Amino acid sequence: MSALPSVVERILAPNPGPLTGPGTNTWLFGRGEVVVIDPGPLDQRHLDAVAQAARLRGGAGMVLCTHHHPDHREGADRLAEMLGAPLALYHRRAEKAGELALEDGDRLLAGESWLEVVHTPGHSQDHLCVFAPEERVLFSGDHVLQGTTSVIWPPDGDMAAYLRSLARVRDLEADWLLPGHGEPITEPRTAVEVLIAHRLERERQVLEALGPDPLAPSQLVAQLYRGYPPEVLEYAAQTVLAHCLKLEMEGRIERVVGDGESRFRKP
Repeated sequence: MSALPSVVERILAPNPGPLTGPGTNTWLFGRGEVVVIDPGPLDQRHLDAVAQAARLRGGAGMVLCTHHHPDHREGADRLAEMLGAPLALYHRRAEKAGELALEDGDRLLAGESWLEVVHTPGHSQDHLCVFAPEERVLFSGDHVLQGTTSVIWPPDGDMAAYLRSLARVRDLEADWLLPGHGEPITEPRTAVEVLIAHRLERERQVLEALGPDPLAPSQLVAQLYRGYPPEVLEYAAQTVLAHCLKLEMEGRIERVVGDGESRFRKP
């Protein structure tokens, strides 16, 4: 695969960490006027760099957030003010005058190009991807990441919705997938199929680990995530919980509610 299309530019935010990898990718898309995707943290040097890059490309038509998590959303209001551009959010998150309420299927102008809004709940209920059909580029936020998997943290995170959204993204047939963290992905369909297979394998492992005695997600994590760094185990427990809630909804396991953490068992 050749270099990224010239209508795309990335500016990496200085917020590396266990969940953000090297940092949040702020993407600029368009020629003549751009859409800024995921401004990232409220870091003035980063926002200044993004604003300068946007002005060099002809200004910003809007600032768009794929979802509300702070590593994507925190700097958005400040950047929108700096650029004199509206802030575009999933419609249930647009609460103030001047904010653009986005819905699935909306088309957004980006200078001489355009983007389509794709609602992809799972990582969060308000998660959006944006797809450039002519350039075959998909901006995936935290829906699909490079080098790691997305945390699904109930109740805002939903594993059944996530798997449905993954199948939808796979079928878009993009040539480039540009994640919220990590490097561009040059074989998106394969990457998404691998991710779906990974989640279904983890689901199989959860189901296999459960028996007649109820177990909590934290206990399942101790079995299924041996050798993982301690700092990720809390997030792993939430994703295991999301798997359990999906299996419960399907009638394949049942929940035992008591003091503290919910526990699950096979009927």
